[in-house]
Amino acid sequence: MQPREDQGRSPRGIERRYVEAEMRLDTANNTLSASGQLSPGSHDSSESPRLCQSLSGPTDKDNRYSQKPIAFTHEEALLLHHYTEHLGRWLDCSDASRKFTLIVPERARQCPILCQAVLCFAARHRREDMIADAAYQRCITRLIDRLNEKSAIQDEMLLSAVVILHFAEQLHDSSTTSSCDKPHLAGGSAIFRASQSTQFIDPSAPHLREAAFWIHVRQNLYNATVDQRPLDIDFSLKMYPAPDAIQGSHPWTWLGLETAWANQILWNTATVAQFCFAGTGTRSESACETQWQVLWDKTQKWHKGRPRTFEPIMLGPFRDGCVFPSIWFTTDWHAISFVYYHLSCVLLLLYTPGPRFAIRYVHSQLSESKRQILDHSQAIYCACKSLPENPQLGIMLCYTIFIWGPLLSKTEERNEVINLLQKFEENHSWRTSWVISALKVEWGMNPTG
Repeated sequence: MQPREDQGRSPRGIERRYVEAEMRLDTANNTLSASGQLSPGSHDSSESPRLCQSLSGPTDKDNRYSQKPIAFTHEEALLLHHYTEHLGRWLDCSDASRKFTLIVPERARQCPILCQAVLCFAARHRREDMIADAAYQRCITRLIDRLNEKSAIQDEMLLSAVVILHFAEQLHDSSTTSSCDKPHLAGGSAIFRASQSTQFIDPSAPHLREAAFWIHVRQNLYNATVDQRPLDIDFSLKMYPAPDAIQGSHPWTWLGLETAWANQILWNTATVAQFCFAGTGTRSESACETQWQVLWDKTQKWHKGRPRTFEPIMLGPFRDGCVFPSIWFTTDWHAISFVYYHLSCVLLLLYTPGPRFAIRYVHSQLSESKRQILDHSQAIYCACKSLPENPQLGIMLCYTIFIWGPLLSKTEERNEVINLLQKFEENHSWRTSWVISALKVEWGMNPTG
């Protein structure tokens, strides 16, 4: 199913300013790449993976931090409070230590770039578009200036601002498809590639910069799944340490362990999506089959080896008027990981090497392969609907449904999905009307009905 074309109704002047800002950001990235400051090839694969654990941010001299906390107006203070109360959860869904909820608001009081990114996201979520536009412009201007400095690529505040700005972009009225925010995501990918000083990434995300990286992976996966195209991520990176190698009795060790298992399945899913959406290229069918089996085995190994805490605490029962049961978890990252596991299975079953088939509305009995896909898809939906307070699950529903939505053949199933998507937009300001219209077209329904 293909996403509907962008039919945003935002004023042309605002659109033009956004495009101009992204072009300026792109130009700055290209300039830095030419000078070697943003060179993705700066990795040294011979470095010890231990180095990734000792990474630290730049010195105070290199950072553009305010010596004193930034003085907020009453309106700005309300926006920062809104971010802390409602939006940190958007970013922390696979981070047990909740860095973007607990650390970012404090850092935003000292870093103007991060401050404006937070204010932009909060204002956009509150649908205060004029305030959001102004904060966006201030953030982009400071961001471009910062990119002209050599230390920028190691600034975790800049990386955090980039992923927060991307969420603000997606909340904009014109963000009806992923293609409209592609320039911003591409610019962010260039910055994240350049910031990697080793070939290793820590899945436990001990610092804010690693936490920002994993958010960037999720954002890339969203766009890639909607458009069914390859991800703009450096897949030569290696996970270190492995989740099953993390040991210790300190409570912080447990937080790192939980985070590592959640980010491991995220990385596995991103790798699966890359395999499925990149096409076979020059690879032989035998090579594709071998890689497919490796990915399948890795996915199942994660599922079998994950801590027991990741298992659902209860399945069901059916509620009155509901077609699908509920699945409950104890934490956000357990639910998110559950969805990523089943999405990996759906993608691998759909893109099994050999003759391809496209999922379409099925009038006859389902084949065994499609039945398996539907079972995994229903698990995704049940997890997403069971925790409506978690916006990331709603976002995952929006993009995974492009993969499995066409298999829903019963009217009551379709209506329940549409109802959940509508409630998600009402409660979290994430645009879902275009997703609903695309689904209705795929199902042969009136998209305006």
